[in-house]
Amino acid sequence: MSGGATRRDALRVMGASIALSALAGCDQPDEFGHPLHGRGRGVASEDAVFPTTLELDGLGRGVLVRTRGGHPIKVEGNPGHPGSLGASDVFLESAPLSLHAPERSRHALQRGRPAAPGAVRDAFAGLRGEGLRIVTGPLSSPTLRRLVAEALEASPGSVWHVHDPMADPASQAAALAAFGEAMEVLPDLRAARTVLCLGADPLGHGPAQLALARAWREGRPRLLVAEASPSLTGARADRRLALHPAEFEPLARAIAGELGVGGLVAGATHLAAASLATALREAGPGALVLAGRGQPAAVHAIAHAINAHLESSALRLISPPSGGGEAMAPLEEAMRAGEVSRLLLLDVNPAHDRAGFAAAMGRVAHSAHLGERVDETGRAAAWHLPLAHPLESWGDSRSFDGTPGIRQPVAPHPGGEVRGTVETLLALLDREGTGRDAVRDTWRTVWGEVDFEARWEEALEAGVAGEPAPAASLALRPDWDFPGSPFPPGLAAHFAPDPHLRAGAFAHEAWLQELPRPLTRLSWGNAALVAPETAARLGLAAGDEVELTLGGETLRAPVLPLAGQAVDCVTLPLGFGRRAGGPVGEGRGFHAAALRPADGAWVVPGLALRATGERIALIARESQPGLEPDTAKVVAPGERLPPFAYGSSLHQPWPYPGAAWAMAIDLDACIGCNACAIACQAENNVPVVGPADMARGRGLHWLRVERHDRPEDRSLFQPVPCMHCEKAPCEPVCPVNATVHDHEGLNAMVYPRCIGTRTCSNNCPYKVRRFNFEDHRRRVDTPARNPDVALRPRGVMEKCTYCTHRIQAARAEGRLDTVETACARACPTRAILFGDLNDPQSAVARARHDPRSYLMLEELGTRPRTSYLARVEEGGA
Repeated sequence: MSGGATRRDALRVMGASIALSALAGCDQPDEFGHPLHGRGRGVASEDAVFPTTLELDGLGRGVLVRTRGGHPIKVEGNPGHPGSLGASDVFLESAPLSLHAPERSRHALQRGRPAAPGAVRDAFAGLRGEGLRIVTGPLSSPTLRRLVAEALEASPGSVWHVHDPMADPASQAAALAAFGEAMEVLPDLRAARTVLCLGADPLGHGPAQLALARAWREGRPRLLVAEASPSLTGARADRRLALHPAEFEPLARAIAGELGVGGLVAGATHLAAASLATALREAGPGALVLAGRGQPAAVHAIAHAINAHLESSALRLISPPSGGGEAMAPLEEAMRAGEVSRLLLLDVNPAHDRAGFAAAMGRVAHSAHLGERVDETGRAAAWHLPLAHPLESWGDSRSFDGTPGIRQPVAPHPGGEVRGTVETLLALLDREGTGRDAVRDTWRTVWGEVDFEARWEEALEAGVAGEPAPAASLALRPDWDFPGSPFPPGLAAHFAPDPHLRAGAFAHEAWLQELPRPLTRLSWGNAALVAPETAARLGLAAGDEVELTLGGETLRAPVLPLAGQAVDCVTLPLGFGRRAGGPVGEGRGFHAAALRPADGAWVVPGLALRATGERIALIARESQPGLEPDTAKVVAPGERLPPFAYGSSLHQPWPYPGAAWAMAIDLDACIGCNACAIACQAENNVPVVGPADMARGRGLHWLRVERHDRPEDRSLFQPVPCMHCEKAPCEPVCPVNATVHDHEGLNAMVYPRCIGTRTCSNNCPYKVRRFNFEDHRRRVDTPARNPDVALRPRGVMEKCTYCTHRIQAARAEGRLDTVETACARACPTRAILFGDLNDPQSAVARARHDPRSYLMLEELGTRPRTSYLARVEEGGA
């Protein structure tokens, strides 16, 4: 992220759609998946919907992929899969974008050069034999786990290592100490009355977010959050504490002591302990304590002990769906010692995540990397093998609760040297067969031959292939407690995954780079987050460059003071600083992983910070000028907002005898996850403008999510689409009648008429109209673009259309009562409602009569069709 972004830079990051021109000539794959529905299967001109599974951090989430002519154009959640429940997140929505990225690998490389025909066979032959090391990410796939085990058995002395930059070693260490075996905690937020989060972020981005967010919305437990850096859960907390990492174990011990938890080795005191313990005690079995990523093992163990002491009914323990494999540190030591001769890395990038790994790889005689891109690890390996996209290949995986699902191809396989992970392991084993055959063999073993074909077809159509993992009944061991080492005073480094890039796996997704982060509002880069008090003490302002030193390593980064950050705790977002893989991700932000210890610790004391006197321009989208914070209203429980009394208007009344489309957004349910914004972009071919134009305030997102500050450094999120005003001030000022009102209340844009005067934008009090300064039609970053939505030329206004193409499609099929906009369908908490205001039974009509309902800037008399439900908080506004 740099202020020196140029037009050439913008053109490079917006080049993903070059592949579009070839799509029409692509053939159907030899082995397509099983569509949920679709007329004329195998006919390229027809639509089809495919249930399949996409992974995040190795865990599956069920999706429905809408295709046109055999090519994916939209991903939505599968209502029948527990990992998504019909919702989606920013990672699922961006999957079609990555499918057609022009920098994706298509050919094998040997030492960085195109491999000779047939040479890949020699690469696999060189990997077979004694001492093979296989490196994967966390595997929940039954098929991959089976094939890895067979590969290890075929090569004596072989070892399987797991590289997971998102892993939390302390959590598993605590489970082993508390229960004697590895366990995963599954919170049940529907059953919980009070949830205490010690650094945990159950509503934050992750493989279980969609399910946990829905459960939180339905159960509405009281949230008590202690954290070092602001999170989405902290933003929604009923009470929030900003704590330095050194305070978490004393707080946990003090709470356990107040509750009288048995087996506690050492007690402690903390000012907040008594009130938090009282809240948990009052909740009884409805109490739940969650320890988060980066907490010491002792805090995780205390959380287990408190839950057991209170006999919490709001959680269950299961065996980790993606457990197994050895750590990475022994592999690095063996490589540096020259003891590794064969190395296969399957869709992982440790050369980016682990300092020194690439150099150690240089001592391995036969190394091969399988990946979608020539990333940092691909450059360091002797061989780079192109990997098929998840939407092109067969596979399977388990969700966060252990529910299995089948992944089936929904797009044409590119053919040639491109292989899926399953096919790569088959090639390593020198076996014939396809990925589909291997997956079927796995499930034939599980289900047996009786009715296998029927169960297989059912699993493909449902997107679910079995039941969740059974709950374990484990007793807490008497010696569960083990106090941690004292935390040294001073600055602490707190490593955190980026909300949109994770640890870097999504760094090359232009949609995710450009989408402003929920809390910092940054795009196209990261910053070292510090408390305003820390910044004031050190004389730092937003954008000041600092030199960070930890463990003998040094890097430079811009600083961003952030309200709610713990004093003397510096949060370093991962995922940026990529040095390979493509122009979208390369050179963006600073490489925080370079400071991270090899053991994958999330919190490390002893950070040194020094101002350099230089500045780095931050690309941040601030709240829209002109909108006051009171546009997001807050009420006390049971409070009713008074009805607004309208005066006279120059606009004549207009009847809407047919449908009257409207939207209602519940601010009390919104968690600020940005799923709505990215779903709108994917559905409506909203282009990426690049860092230079984002820095100039020329972003084209049709839907933005405003963040408003609340007491105790919490936040209130407010999605803001076009209001679709019945008395729209944008319409009478247009000199060419390009912005018009239709007979159902939609504020429409007639693009061919627009001459770019921008008078409509100047007259819009909500600032929801976007001017297209460039012609993005040939380089729009929606390679699987929606053919139902026109691409807009340069010089026209763009804005939310209420997904009018979906309304027209539903009208043609006679199902107007089921219309959902893309944003409403994506929302995990169902905070966005859409429907016919003239239908008194519709959810949006009922929301209009809710005591919390209000219209933004109602005093202007614009009569918006988009309404809001006020957030509910103790004490109200």
